Amino acid sequence: MIIDGVLLAAGSGTRMRSPVPKVLSPVLGAPLLSYPYRALVRLHERVGAVHVVVPPGGLPGDRPLEAPGSVSPLYVVQERPDGTFGACEAVISSSAFLSGSSTHLLVLNGDGPLVDETLLESLVSLGEDRPGALVLTTAHLDDPTGYGRILRDPSGRVFAIREESAASASEKAIGEVNAGIYLIPRPILLEAAGRIAPDPRKGERYLTDLVARVVAQAGEVLTLSVSPEAMRGVNTQEELSLVTAVLRERINRLHMGRGVTLQDPLRTDIGPEVEIGPGTVILPQSFLEGRTRVGSSCRIGLGVHLLDTEVGDGAVLRDYVVASSAVIGPKAVVGPFAHLRPGTELGLEVHIGNFVETKKAVLGPGAKANHLSYLGDVTVGARTNIGAGTITCNYDGYEKFETVIGEDVFVGSDTQLVAPLIVGDGAVIAAGSTVVADLPPGALYLTRPSPELRPEGALRYHERRRERRKKNKRKESP
Repeated sequence: MIIDGVLLAAGSGTRMRSPVPKVLSPVLGAPLLSYPYRALVRLHERVGAVHVVVPPGGLPGDRPLEAPGSVSPLYVVQERPDGTFGACEAVISSSAFLSGSSTHLLVLNGDGPLVDETLLESLVSLGEDRPGALVLTTAHLDDPTGYGRILRDPSGRVFAIREESAASASEKAIGEVNAGIYLIPRPILLEAAGRIAPDPRKGERYLTDLVARVVAQAGEVLTLSVSPEAMRGVNTQEELSLVTAVLRERINRLHMGRGVTLQDPLRTDIGPEVEIGPGTVILPQSFLEGRTRVGSSCRIGLGVHLLDTEVGDGAVLRDYVVASSAVIGPKAVVGPFAHLRPGTELGLEVHIGNFVETKKAVLGPGAKANHLSYLGDVTVGARTNIGAGTITCNYDGYEKFETVIGEDVFVGSDTQLVAPLIVGDGAVIAAGSTVVADLPPGALYLTRPSPELRPEGALRYHERRRERRKKNKRKESP
């Protein structure tokens, strides 16, 4: 058996009332569509390709889906919104499918993020035992309103799926419903192509009509019963929040089972691709997303937000640190209220303190910038200390320039380093300096103006201010 996956992602999602396509709605930092996609590619060698059926305009963004592993998405345009069978017909008409050798299509809804690979493995195993059968999933609901009902004959064999709009009163009372996941042999699809009639009420062609067609041709239909949770889809913002809560609990349980301490799992968001080492403690309101990697025995403070960031073993991120596409070395201490922008690389035991912003900044082992500084397009050597209020002036209004600071340098508070600039090892820059030229190793640099003292100058200043206020009040009075 050779399987191609199909994700149905061409729906408009009008009930979401959002300019964002429904299948790209964010769930824990990843698009909704990425969850069933991930479940498909985790079938490893069982799935040869994944076809994503999209509307004529496609999906916005250069890479709406990342490819974890070797299975890249193949986008197939459904030119007309003519239902789920129309979507599969677009797939089987595509050059990728026609040139391939797949024997089955495994069809999932792009807005169904709670499907996991365990369920899909069970479905595929059932199909392997009976490779010529149409295999579909069903679920039993206390309230089946809105779903297609599974119709069985007295022997228990499925003979049709009845959409609710066409169901009789007795059929509407059936609690077994179509869960919307199918494993369909290639011959069944090719035979039905162009032969499924549109629904007279909605004008759409449905995959559910394959069941009656297969039965009429003495084919076999098998079912796999799944939990109601697995079939839950998203059509509204409220439903999006409900599936997010389920996925949050699943992911957090997985990390806690691996030795991660979440002080409040209900208020901690962790994306599906995030990795965290044992012994790490994460405080509430933190959000770890993208391909973030956190090492062992770290401490992640309150309200920390990490995106595509690597955190080394034993690092401490104090409250309200924001980091994106950054590398934080082992035993580094960052924050509180620090902002690490893309290209930041912090070495072993680096300290980045409160209200420090970095961008394309590489800090060597033991370097420190503890207060109120901006470090952009800069390399800082080991053990160098950056004083409070220091700024690398890396932009002249037209171009960006780099600053290189050597090892064991002391940069005093309120210093401006005007790039391009090289500061040699062991240099000392006095507080309040503006450095516009390279400094040799071991140099002492200061640019303080001559001090001026005016006795009683402050008194005269305040007197002038009082006189100015009196004049202003007289002008304002009628």
